[in-house]
Amino acid sequence: MTVVELALAIVKILIVVMFLLNMAAIATWADRRQGAMVQDRVGPNRAVVYLPSMIVRGVVFFPPALLGALAVFTATRAMPAPVAVEALVIGAQFAVFVTWLGLLVFCAAARRGGPINAAEEALARFDPRSIFYAGVMAHVLAFFVTQAVPLSAAPTAARVVCVLLGALLVVTGAYTALRVPEGKVALRLLGTLHAAADAIKMIWKEDFIPPKGDRLLHSLAPLLAMFPALVTFAVIPFGDKLCFEDNGDGVFGFADLPLLKRTVDQAFTCGGHVASLQVADLNVGILYIFAMAGTGIIGAALAGWASDNKFSLLGGLRAASQMVSYEVAMGLSVVGLFMIYSSVRLGDMVQWQAEHAWGIFVQPFAFFLFLAALAAETKRIPFDQPEGESEIVSGYFVEYSGMKFGMFMTGEYVELITSSALLVTLFFGGYHLPFLDRDGINVVFGETVLFQYKMTHLAVSLTYALAFFGKTILMTWVQVFFRWTLPRFRYDQVMRLGWTKLLPLTLVNMMVTGIVVLAVDSAPEGLRSGLQVAADVSHAVVAVGGFAAVVALIAGLLEPIDRQRTLASTSARFAAAAGGTKASPQQA
Repeated sequence: MTVVELALAIVKILIVVMFLLNMAAIATWADRRQGAMVQDRVGPNRAVVYLPSMIVRGVVFFPPALLGALAVFTATRAMPAPVAVEALVIGAQFAVFVTWLGLLVFCAAARRGGPINAAEEALARFDPRSIFYAGVMAHVLAFFVTQAVPLSAAPTAARVVCVLLGALLVVTGAYTALRVPEGKVALRLLGTLHAAADAIKMIWKEDFIPPKGDRLLHSLAPLLAMFPALVTFAVIPFGDKLCFEDNGDGVFGFADLPLLKRTVDQAFTCGGHVASLQVADLNVGILYIFAMAGTGIIGAALAGWASDNKFSLLGGLRAASQMVSYEVAMGLSVVGLFMIYSSVRLGDMVQWQAEHAWGIFVQPFAFFLFLAALAAETKRIPFDQPEGESEIVSGYFVEYSGMKFGMFMTGEYVELITSSALLVTLFFGGYHLPFLDRDGINVVFGETVLFQYKMTHLAVSLTYALAFFGKTILMTWVQVFFRWTLPRFRYDQVMRLGWTKLLPLTLVNMMVTGIVVLAVDSAPEGLRSGLQVAADVSHAVVAVGGFAAVVALIAGLLEPIDRQRTLASTSARFAAAAGGTKASPQQA
């Protein structure tokens, strides 16, 4: 391994670890926030830090001012025609984004706190959703306008757009800073400070070990619970391969640092050095994930036995039996995918989905089976029997406090993120986006090419990475939503579901998939071409549906909130008739 390869490996490990730990903290906040919304209480938004207005203005103004200065500095540099075209397209899109986002923020601020001038008074009359829709249309218009600019005029147009973008950033940042009120400003950050406060609190809490507990195993259990969740992510690809140009000496090192190749073709023809965007590209792939995930049972079992507590022991037994049972169903549910993908390497699975159709279309039944088994493996509601507060207090970690308890909680949320990434990799194309190939955007149906737009290798690689992490965050939110939607099952119901329902269904799915695969392999060429067209149509459905879903989500978030309390119970009606109930000083 050369120096650069070692450096790239360290960078990939840091990216994965930082993503997992930060997303675990954000998922903790999302869980508490959603629970507060469901139960109509204050939630984690109570943690607040008061800062002087001058410091807040500086914090608000510094990032856009720095980006604006960078945009103006880019305009002063010499731009070859291909680079100028990229700068023109990216700069125009960012300028449109800054414009509509700034107007949206100022409109929301004027509606909430009142306008401070005539311009905001006129802006407050607009519906925020109308501003967002106009911004979407402006993005589309800006794309076609920049494509119409001649290649000879691209450097000049790019400089003008960069200067305009810099001015917009500086003006928007300055105006936002001026809207900060005088005096102390309450900084809550939507309740995310509460997660940081909880982490600091756990570090300083007393580390309690039961007098008759096993001190070594009691301390080892949190490590064994958290370690598998971290290392499992190692084989999940969070981006496509990178191609570095060879400088001719055949050495991949710092002496003459190779640069990323400007463009690659769809077959990824690379004459230089190839680096995969995954920590470890193992040929066993998914089998490594099952092996590492299975060791998580040991942490829960040790915690239950070493605590010298009957509730802990019951929780450890429940966790061990539940995780062993559902590992069988989880492994068998993806055998159909192995038949179709013809590989157990996760990178090959993603590439197959990019060339054909996403796994959710070829194995929809297996997706629901795998999702149910995965929820049981991560021990989250409705499968949180090993930790059921109403039955066994807190289960296998009832005797844990301080940072050891924090490691159990962090491990649970890291498992949540890793399971979401695995779902995305197996069923939702991994890092792939519809019609985005290694050389750019290619809208193709069968042999018919409708649209092509070439992109650089760097742009495609960054888009792939952002797509993967974005899908993972979305799937994490879906699993968090389960927690506050479904009730907890009884323990016998959980075990019955795994052995008498999921297991037979996974076997049926394997048999049906095998028959279909054999039928397709022996089918005539015309049928295979038709299946490829159907696969391209599925990409179109994902592209159109995904865009519509994003627009609908943002429009829904911008819709004014109309809260109405509903009294559903008899006691609530009696309380309302008697004049209502008194709220306690602290409602969290």
